Amino acid sequence: MISVRSLNPPEYTQEKQQVLIDSVLALRKTSIQQLFHESDLPTSGTKPELRERLQEALNEGRVTSQTVVNFLDSFAPWGKQHVFLYDGPTSEDLDFWRESLQVKDLLEQHGLGHLSNARQPMVLPDDLELSSIIHDERVLRITAIQSRPYSERDPGLDQEKQTSNGSVTLKAYQQRVTRSFVAFEWSLVSNTAMLQIAQLPSDVMYEELAGDFFALVGGWLKSSHFNQVDVRHAIRSLHESEGSDHPEARSHGIHYRTLQGRQLSARSACASDSVLGEPGIDHALNSVKESGVGHMGNFYWLADAQPGPLPNPLQSDVHVKIVGDKFRINFPTPNSEIAVRYVLSRVRSLSRPAS
Repeated sequence: MISVRSLNPPEYTQEKQQVLIDSVLALRKTSIQQLFHESDLPTSGTKPELRERLQEALNEGRVTSQTVVNFLDSFAPWGKQHVFLYDGPTSEDLDFWRESLQVKDLLEQHGLGHLSNARQPMVLPDDLELSSIIHDERVLRITAIQSRPYSERDPGLDQEKQTSNGSVTLKAYQQRVTRSFVAFEWSLVSNTAMLQIAQLPSDVMYEELAGDFFALVGGWLKSSHFNQVDVRHAIRSLHESEGSDHPEARSHGIHYRTLQGRQLSARSACASDSVLGEPGIDHALNSVKESGVGHMGNFYWLADAQPGPLPNPLQSDVHVKIVGDKFRINFPTPNSEIAVRYVLSRVRSLSRPAS
């Protein structure tokens, strides 16, 4: 276990405190109640009641803003998220990164020594900013935070106006700010890596945010040394597995693209039903998968599947979307750490074409 120092928090303004409250209330109620339980606050009530209760606790000092930041940062890596997988660099580079003193000296050279095995609680930095660098001979984990504005539809503020051309409806949007959480983890044991980006409330180019992160650390950690895993093959592998006696996942949607750019997709009637099961659709999907590539896969990883030598730790089915054309995996719902890590390990394995 790595000992992580907590650095002095920045000043928490009223605006930043409101963003923290908004970030908490955007979580599932069970997750909100977890924070309340840990803070010795009553957990019952509606979300508006919980909001008021948390605001009062912050105003009275019974809960600190830093406590809320710590909770959000512990929750984000296993909440709704998008993940990119990578293979690590050559063994020579790996040897360097396994030496703690060398890595510490490197961070010092780049003015980041204060973040070495330390954590800076952050709320809303305008630009993407590093908040922690955790390292030992087994792992390097880097986190960064950024404020991100977005618009939220508010029908209660809509207005109807009469003009010379008739009635006009003005649709209202609230301008809000949320925290963007990014974490890069490199296993120095398996020489594999992942970049996690917490899901954001509005349409975001996660690829651009990934580029921003690697630009931020590019002076001392080169993204070019890592090879992105092509997860498109995992869509085909899961499709083939589902047609066998031992399926690993249940498909809710499968989308292929041919080498000529044509596309074919199929979707089940509901999440509890598989895409497969009708001869015409099955034949079409099987035909195109032989010459096409996986474009999108909407799957439910099965809790009772046992595809490999390692035990399946899933307590319930896990919803996973494989965005093949972007080489990205999306977890649309929060999960446990063990569930996320297991599914990602299986996606990585299934992304290797059979030799």
